[in-house]
Amino acid sequence: MANYGVIRTDSVPTKIRSAKYYVSTTATQIENGNIVQVDELLDASANREVFKAIAPSAVTAVNVGVVATPEVIYDETTIAGGALNQFINAAGKPITVIFPEVGKFLSLSDECITAINDDDDIPAVGNYLTVTATSTKWTEKAALGGTETLAGKIIARELYKKDTYLNVVEILVGY
Repeated sequence: MANYGVIRTDSVPTKIRSAKYYVSTTATQIENGNIVQVDELLDASANREVFKAIAPSAVTAVNVGVVATPEVIYDETTIAGGALNQFINAAGKPITVIFPEVGKFLSLSDECITAINDDDDIPAVGNYLTVTATSTKWTEKAALGGTETLAGKIIARELYKKDTYLNVVEILVGY
């Protein structure tokens, strides 16, 4: 069984958007905790609330947020203990995108992060997370470049459940 990204919104953001995630013109599934760029309204004449979300086009992309859809698991008998890491946002279904504010906190599982390629490939406390062009995963870096539109610092690593850890991230660059 696949393990998908888990997000915990430790501080509630003030800006939230509904969107559907697309790769090119194809509605595509996406994990919670991933980064998307909120583009234009899908159909402004029919619905003024659902936007198109895509992978960020650049580190400096605007309207970049984090997928944080409430996990609704209809059949928990198929998932041991109703684990949140078994939830994925289905293709074509609306997702919730939050826009973290500077000074707020969120927590992300390792599945949401492309870790620095080192001995353990585990995100390290004290390192930074930021946007990467054309990827929805956070990218771990030892230092920020200064042009990022969304970035945070890993300030703690907490055991979430069994062998799953959450990386507590303080937002340093955001909204």
